[in-house]
Amino acid sequence: MRLTAYTDYTLRVLMYLSLRYESGELATIEDIATAYDISRNHLMKIVHQMAGAGLLDTVRGRNGGVRLARDPSTISVGMVVRLAENDFVLVECFEPGKEDCCVISPACNLTRGLRRALDAFMLELDRMTLYDAVSAPSVASELLGIAAVPRRIIPLTQAPATRGKPSPG
Repeated sequence: MRLTAYTDYTLRVLMYLSLRYESGELATIEDIATAYDISRNHLMKIVHQMAGAGLLDTVRGRNGGVRLARDPSTISVGMVVRLAENDFVLVECFEPGKEDCCVISPACNLTRGLRRALDAFMLELDRMTLYDAVSAPSVASELLGIAAVPRRIIPLTQAPATRGKPSPG
């Protein structure tokens, strides 16, 4: 089985954005196209589809861009592959209406085996998240030319210290 270039690019886009998730920083299509040396036009279609599926947030305007809409640890690779691939027709008899296209269809067990193999393949992809897909985030960021961005820090407020004499009471 071979995934389409579209699916490959979709996974690359989402992996790129997963590396920026913690910072909340927006990326432009141009940033991603340059990092992977991929056509900007291909990426525009991918971003549009993934935003429509709720996986990406897009911000229009001069300082706009795109970012993951959800934590990368909640996005399975299997889900992304299902969204990006048009079909999973491994052989002609998988096509609706063509189940009996072969002379030996009534005696064929290959179709069942291929379906089990496809199910196992997808189950494995379902177990992997975008977070899992990048084993060394700092190395991947460097290779993609993503500047080290500090993580979002949410300051904790401390309760005022009560020093000195207790108030008369």
